[in-house]
Amino acid sequence: MSGGMAGAGDDTGGVEDAVGELRPELVDLAALAARHGVRRSYTGVDGAEHYASPETVMAVLRAMGVPVERPGDARGLLAAEQAPPPGSGWLPPVQVHWTGRPRPLRINLPGTVHPRDCWLTVTMDDGQVHRERLLNAIARPLSGATVDGRRVDSYQLGLGTSPIELPAGYHQLVVEGPGIEVTSLLIAAPRCPQPRRGWGAFLPLHALRAADDLGVGSYRHLGQLIEWVGELGGDFVGTLPLYPTFLDEPVEPSPYLPVTRLGWNELYVDPTTLPELASAPDAAALLASDAVVQRIRDARNSVLVDHAGVMSLVRSLLEPMAEAVFASEGDRRDQLEAFVAAHPEVAGYARFRAAGGRAGPVGEDRWANQGGRIPDEAVDRATERYHLYAQWIADQQLRTATGDRGLYLDLPIGVHPLGFDPWWEPEAFVHGVHGGAPPDAFHRSGQDWGFPPLHPERLHQGGYRYLRACLEHAMRHAGTIRVDHVMGLHRLFWVPEGAEVADGAYVDYPHEELRAIVALEAHRARVAVVGEDLGTVPKEVRADMAADGMLRLWVLQFEATPEVPLPQPPVAAMATWGTHDLPRFAAYWDDLDIDEREGSGDASRQEASAERSMRARWRRAVVETLGVGHDPAAVLRGCLDHLAAGPARQVLVELEDLWLERRPQNRPGTGPESLNWRRRAARSLEQLRDDPAVRALLSDVTSRRGDAFEAPAGSVPNPRGGRSTAAARRER
Repeated sequence: MSGGMAGAGDDTGGVEDAVGELRPELVDLAALAARHGVRRSYTGVDGAEHYASPETVMAVLRAMGVPVERPGDARGLLAAEQAPPPGSGWLPPVQVHWTGRPRPLRINLPGTVHPRDCWLTVTMDDGQVHRERLLNAIARPLSGATVDGRRVDSYQLGLGTSPIELPAGYHQLVVEGPGIEVTSLLIAAPRCPQPRRGWGAFLPLHALRAADDLGVGSYRHLGQLIEWVGELGGDFVGTLPLYPTFLDEPVEPSPYLPVTRLGWNELYVDPTTLPELASAPDAAALLASDAVVQRIRDARNSVLVDHAGVMSLVRSLLEPMAEAVFASEGDRRDQLEAFVAAHPEVAGYARFRAAGGRAGPVGEDRWANQGGRIPDEAVDRATERYHLYAQWIADQQLRTATGDRGLYLDLPIGVHPLGFDPWWEPEAFVHGVHGGAPPDAFHRSGQDWGFPPLHPERLHQGGYRYLRACLEHAMRHAGTIRVDHVMGLHRLFWVPEGAEVADGAYVDYPHEELRAIVALEAHRARVAVVGEDLGTVPKEVRADMAADGMLRLWVLQFEATPEVPLPQPPVAAMATWGTHDLPRFAAYWDDLDIDEREGSGDASRQEASAERSMRARWRRAVVETLGVGHDPAAVLRGCLDHLAAGPARQVLVELEDLWLERRPQNRPGTGPESLNWRRRAARSLEQLRDDPAVRALLSDVTSRRGDAFEAPAGSVPNPRGGRSTAAARRER
């Protein structure tokens, strides 16, 4: 997660271990929590078991829609939930079938109904229909049981083995019989596509500097960077999330708290290359005016991005262009309208922004009394046209920039609580709580990330419509995506609003279904997937990642020790020195990160002293291993050579490290005083292209990536086994 480490290990008992010590009403509350996936405890990084208070458990349950006000309410709620409507449990609403890992599916029938009297209909993703007697699709009967006085018999279906061959996709199963008609969404998912053995470069788009920029990088410049990295033998360019953010007052530029995950940020549109510039004289005149020329020159030379100022300039140019397109009757208007028709979320987003652009939580939405609709009188039509045009142009320019999809794009775990998505898909979100992480070694107070979590039960009941839309959008122009805080596919730490972060609780998600959707969407888009698995992550998460074909994110500065200064990453990984949330190589080399943690109180003087001692031992060890002097540039090159020659499928090089930049793009847990998400790169794209040392270093990475991995004598073997081979061209 943008914000830092995941902060807790596996739940080692919780409800089951503690209920014997609880009063009866708390036993009932624990059972109610367990039924809804709310964990009463977790094992922290300190090795201790941390229990959520009854108040926290009830707050989380209420956010999920469970009307529990006091522990004594739990018994009645449990009794009510134990009596589902007749037939509701015959077929699960969602089931997973892993292609290549087939397993029978389960169905329950009333004891009074025989399978020969039922029909099974499978409607394939492509519209094909298979219909047969249910009896023919049963692999074997399972045990029966009595539920609420009714006999229930269980069976396993043989779908995917025979007689029905299931391709990858979202299929619908319908079982009909005497008094029965139930439907299930069947997700048939293969493993995620595998990238070739390659490398890429990372630079936030807001930081990308060019001789002709407007004070921020653009999609056009991103395309130029991708092309240049490709010329040097690289496969992709990674950047921060490219979703819209709130850039009017108050300005909230964090790419990890976007307005929506269903649109693109028009801040990065390049207006100067659009054909509408010729048909919008007001825009052309504004761009040529002395005031704007000076404004652009100042923004271009600034060390920081003025998000609000640049956004205002870009918008002032795009607005008359939008009016020119809507006033025309040519191909451009036809293309725009076809785009909007194909993406109804774009029309909804434009209307949302045109009505003020910020909504309150469900129940407090200023449009709630309109049945979830925005009344016409609340919509500014010119603003609506602007956002329709801006989204279309952003999509076009990003498509052009990525070409053969050499983009590594970050998918944030959440969205802004006042943003479009919670208004557009209110049933998908939980309000009254925030996603976050419990206290850990890097953040002693824990982290409140501020976004509303997805509702695990309603996502499931709704067939994961919103999640599927987010993934499809993210993968539209990417070759690889990084799933932020991948542990969130299994469980997420919820913090009740107004509570201390440490008073949160973990909530389980239907992880197999979520993982299957990620894998299926990746298969459809031919996109590789990297899971951000930093911090203390339960072993089953990484086991599932491996089974699903998802790469790990392996960070050298986390793994290196004085005893093993240059460990080998696993094969199924993207290996890198650091991330945008971590100290730059030069800052790490000079202990600046330790100084900052001591200064902020996140490390005591004794802890900081111990860290400095260990860091000094690592420096001596890595210098000795590499056979270089104490020159940080030489050590950095040695580290990159080590990663490039190693077994990891993908290697990521942070471009700002190449000139020993010390300032990070983000200091997790800090506010505007740290200038997060605003720093521009010290070197321009043109300077990078012309720097022979940079070109030589990256060309060397290409050369080392092209060789088959050979473990050097005396090196530490890959603990997960296996070696990569020199690979053919890749497949994101």
